[in-house]
Amino acid sequence: MIKVDNSPEKRIFVLKKYKDNPTFIELKKEIIEHIKNKEYNKLEALNTLSYSKHISIFIFYNAIQSKINAISNNTIKNQLLQMNWFKVLVGSIEEIREIIKENYYILANVKPQIKGFTQYQNIFEDLYKNQLSGKEELKREFFNIFEDINVCPYCNRNFINPIYKENNIGNDNKKQSPDIEHFFPKSLYPFLALSISNLLPSCAFCNKIKSDVDTFIHNCISPYEIQKNDTKFKFEFDSIDTKTRKITLKQEGNIKNSEILHLDSLYTEIHSNYVNDMFSKLKKYPDVNKKFLKDKFNLSEDDYKKEFCNYFKEDDFNKHPLSKMTKDLYEHIKEYGN
Repeated sequence: MIKVDNSPEKRIFVLKKYKDNPTFIELKKEIIEHIKNKEYNKLEALNTLSYSKHISIFIFYNAIQSKINAISNNTIKNQLLQMNWFKVLVGSIEEIREIIKENYYILANVKPQIKGFTQYQNIFEDLYKNQLSGKEELKREFFNIFEDINVCPYCNRNFINPIYKENNIGNDNKKQSPDIEHFFPKSLYPFLALSISNLLPSCAFCNKIKSDVDTFIHNCISPYEIQKNDTKFKFEFDSIDTKTRKITLKQEGNIKNSEILHLDSLYTEIHSNYVNDMFSKLKKYPDVNKKFLKDKFNLSEDDYKKEFCNYFKEDDFNKHPLSKMTKDLYEHIKEYGN
């Protein structure tokens, strides 16, 4: 997994035709400032401005408010009416976790399921489809938030760049986009269906394999929460085939991401040839030349890019597949030379 920026600037977007409008630019700055200061109550006043209907946070907020009263279960309805919806929609991932704790036994899909939950679930599923995933203009601007991310933040293996073609040949799609992944599944936490800090672009493989696993209960961390050294690839000899190195993803604490996404098996089965080829080359160096090996792999950033054809800095791991594993492999090779 790789880190994704969850700063306030990344939690709202505006429709493309208004992006360069000076009034819009100033309004966006004001919204971001309120989000930074956690002044969510002040966003309500901005919702009355005519331009607000072209900004994601107000589009989502007004759509949700128009549907809450349709919920038949009064307990669920009252809980939703009391929520600070601006905080839900643009709060940080840490704030989203707190909101889940506060509302878990009423608004989450727990067993036994409370009466009327399915209707509430369906209403928010429709809101997500009608206001984001099925609304091309908004969806395109959502993906533009992540314009510096080329690869899936979960597996760091597959490219996820949207494709928008000017023309199609026949029945081919003119546009294709990555999946929009709900870190806390919307089937379990419907009220987070449009929460920006719960949404990430991902490859179809990770979205499907993660499916509806309860990432809150199973102690997973979001790419928005990743810190340096939270996860690190290790390269160890296979217990049966001592010439082959297995790839494992070590995680700090009791994080369950690798198990849920099957990252260990994915990397070992698909990318172990690359790793083992690297170590085969290293075996050519006798022990007396370990110092040469150490010096050779004490690389500058430019030399690293030439040697490994990948990015050196953690902030750039989102630009190219296997960048995280490659950097950890480099660090392991340096240790090998010591």
